Amino acid sequence: MLKLIKLIIIVLLVLFLGLGVSLFSGIKIDSFSFNNFSVSQFYLKYDKKLILEIDELKINSKLLASKEDKTSQTDILNILSNVKKVLSFFKKIDVERIKIADNEFTVTLNNKLLYLDNKDINLSADLDLSASQIFLNFYSVYHKQSGLTLIGKSKLDLSKNIFNFFGTYYYEDISGEINAQVANNIFDFYVNSKNSFKSMKFLKQLFRLDSVAEAWMYDNVEGDINLEYLYGKIDIEKKQAIMDSIKGRAYIKDAKIRFNEKAKTVDTKFLTINYKNDTLYFDLENPTYNESKLYGSKVYITDLTSLQKGVVHVDLKSESMLNDDILGILKAYEINLPLKQSSGELKSRVYLKVPYLASRKMEVLGEFKLKDALLRLNNFEFKAFEADVELKDNIVDIKNSRIKHKEMLESNLSLVIDTNTSTATGEAKINSFKIQSDKESIIDAKDISTKLDVDFKESAKIDIKDLETKIDIKEKSVDIDIKDLKKIYPYSKLLDNTGIKEGDLEVKVFDENNIEFTINAKNLDYPFSKDGEKIDKLSANGTINNDLILIKTNNNDIQIVLEKEKNPLIKLNNVDLDLSNNTKKDSKDKALPNIDLQLKNSFLILDDKHKYKTSWANIYIKNKNVKFEGEALYLDLPISKNGKKVRSLELNGDYKNRIVDLITKDKKLKLKYEIDKEKITMDLEDFDVIYNTNQESDDSSKTSYYINGKNSNIIINEKYIAKADNYNFIFENYKTDIDLKYKDTTFVYHKDFEGVLSVDAKNMNDEFLNSILGKNLVQGGTVNISASGKDGKIYGTAFLEKNKILDLAILNNLLILINTSPGIINPFLVIPSVVGMATNEGFNLNGYRVIEGRVDFSYDFNSKFLNMQKITTKGNGIDFDGNATIDFDSSKIDSKLHLVFLKDYSKIVGAIPVINYVLLGDEKRVDTEVEIFGTLDDPKYKTNLVKDGVSAPVNFLKRVITSPVKLIETIGEGLSGDKKKE
Repeated sequence: MLKLIKLIIIVLLVLFLGLGVSLFSGIKIDSFSFNNFSVSQFYLKYDKKLILEIDELKINSKLLASKEDKTSQTDILNILSNVKKVLSFFKKIDVERIKIADNEFTVTLNNKLLYLDNKDINLSADLDLSASQIFLNFYSVYHKQSGLTLIGKSKLDLSKNIFNFFGTYYYEDISGEINAQVANNIFDFYVNSKNSFKSMKFLKQLFRLDSVAEAWMYDNVEGDINLEYLYGKIDIEKKQAIMDSIKGRAYIKDAKIRFNEKAKTVDTKFLTINYKNDTLYFDLENPTYNESKLYGSKVYITDLTSLQKGVVHVDLKSESMLNDDILGILKAYEINLPLKQSSGELKSRVYLKVPYLASRKMEVLGEFKLKDALLRLNNFEFKAFEADVELKDNIVDIKNSRIKHKEMLESNLSLVIDTNTSTATGEAKINSFKIQSDKESIIDAKDISTKLDVDFKESAKIDIKDLETKIDIKEKSVDIDIKDLKKIYPYSKLLDNTGIKEGDLEVKVFDENNIEFTINAKNLDYPFSKDGEKIDKLSANGTINNDLILIKTNNNDIQIVLEKEKNPLIKLNNVDLDLSNNTKKDSKDKALPNIDLQLKNSFLILDDKHKYKTSWANIYIKNKNVKFEGEALYLDLPISKNGKKVRSLELNGDYKNRIVDLITKDKKLKLKYEIDKEKITMDLEDFDVIYNTNQESDDSSKTSYYINGKNSNIIINEKYIAKADNYNFIFENYKTDIDLKYKDTTFVYHKDFEGVLSVDAKNMNDEFLNSILGKNLVQGGTVNISASGKDGKIYGTAFLEKNKILDLAILNNLLILINTSPGIINPFLVIPSVVGMATNEGFNLNGYRVIEGRVDFSYDFNSKFLNMQKITTKGNGIDFDGNATIDFDSSKIDSKLHLVFLKDYSKIVGAIPVINYVLLGDEKRVDTEVEIFGTLDDPKYKTNLVKDGVSAPVNFLKRVITSPVKLIETIGEGLSGDKKKE
């Protein structure tokens, strides 16, 4: 612009000198040109002063290009001085168009007016010329490209080479005062604003800064700006602002300031912007970010214009919570503070030093003081009663903190967090560490000091070193991994209740009423066994829902149920309950846990001898008392029913002080087992007792039985049955007592520890006797036995009355022999024998009827040798008199019997005088001797029946011939007998 004005003045002077002669009449030239100029419609006239009018003046652009593109203050003053000289000659200069390349100007200049217009600027001003000064009253200076308009007055002091301007500027919606001075090539300015405006971006034309600084100057602040002042100096020759001179202040009401392009704006009621010493200050009055108060916060930029030194200082202060607002600002600066606050008190200050250059490290300092604050570390939510948190760059240092996580964890905590790696290390004094459902406790630890590691990359993972426990706090659950249960056992009611001391445990806590866990336990001391092996380890899953804890092994063979205010319940399936360690004599005071048990297909083991299989059983243990109900299988009790040993029973019972009491549901069996005494007392009804006589001397069988039976039989050696309506029965090593009643039968048996033995059986009927002998031997009548002895030998007497002996091989064979021999050897006796066999019920092949009898005997239990020293019987058919021995080991029999038979015949004949002597002799009977030998199953006989049969007729004749006197006596006896009858 200055070059152009200078050029125009030179052109005008040249034209004036060339045409000076014709000026008075006016000179008009259509066009002419010379050198680099061409003119059209040229008009020049002199009227006291020259008047010059030109329609168009073209100047070759090469002329301008040849000039130096440099303008100084001297050039400007010289031009203005030349204008004054020109105006001393010219009254008016009016150039309609001045064309230079593609630029076109309009210029009007006279003593009172300066007008200039081109595509860039439109200028209109009054001129006031004096001797050494030029005054311009600008009506308008309008810069078309920027829209800037200046109105004011200027003064040019030619003597001092100083140019001053005082006026008003208008720029878009901005207006204000502007004062400027040009002196010594220095442009010195002062501006303000009369009204508010939206942006100071127009200053970019004057001040080019680093992009970070320009963002803060022109982009990061929003609101209606009021410029109090902007003062500065510009070196005209260098076309550079003198930054040390620039200072200014502006304020914005209801401003928005953006600390970082990635963050939202901060709202402040009043923002003051100060610039001084190359530092830009932003002072915020009661700033807020969303709804978070940042009172006392400020931002300032040092070395604003230096790319190398420029630093943005962000000083954030807040008493609001450490929420998404504050964290959002920090995150914009890539500071990922892992803590988030949702309630409580906080005093915080974060100081950021953000250099322009990315190569320079950003510095971060922060201080946070929390009180009764609810915080979250990723998914780990906890309450900080008090905590001091320091932030330095990527390190967060938590000091003097006392925290609480729900009802799970309360601790004094010191923690150093590395936000770059999202990890932390520290120490904690755990005041309380609880995992529980209502009052059912899994862990309840107190007063533990430990080191901590925390990983919060995805969730919050806490490694409690001294407890070898890891806590993973996820969005929907808290996962707890306990590697060594020995460390946590002293603090776990669940482990104590379940007797688990070693192993590992994983817990997943969804909430206090919904907990899942998996446990691997080892070195267990459970009274459980399987397949004969003690269960010392198991793997199980568990749940806690409200007041219910359920634990199941992986194969569901063991289940543990823990319910509030109830005994723990353990369910066993195909697992044996082994109480042998609790039933030993030396374990009287060993406490049983208070538990309930449900058994299925399990053995209940009291000791090595007493093992009871159950199809199902419910067992209740409380305060050392054990109560139970269930079905016992494979019983080894000496009882039977309906001829079969009882192998299963549904029982109720209890166990206390090493005493077991049992009772069937129908109350037909009651059993009391005194373990220390090896004594079983039973009350039976409708059950039979199984008794093996070998038990009397069996050292391996130490159990004593005391049995009261009702409607119960005693089965002896699995073959013989002692029927009974009721009895008292005791059998133990070397002692047996039986006191039995069956109808009219009484049976008393006693054997003591010293080997003294006695038997007293009275009124034994055939039913009782046949049953106890295991053979249908007797019919009708009674048998009484009385015997005693010692050391395995017994002596006694048996009395028979009105019995019929049946089904005895020895007797049957003998009866057959007796009843058939007379028919062979004695024709005279055939008829009476046949008559006797047919009419006498006691003398036939179906048995032998005993009217009365007695057997004196002894028996050696050791050698199983029976000696019947004296056998006497009186029967209707035969009388016996003799002895017999039986060796039961070899079944050998040896007997000599004197038989009196044909008793019906003897009665008939004996009643006839003389004949009775002739036929029967002096004894008036038929008798013989019999020897029995061989075995019980195959007896042999040796008799005198043949001999007696052959000699009978001879003796008959002999008595007839040689003994007439005896005959007469016989007759006389017969007659006297008749008389007596008469």
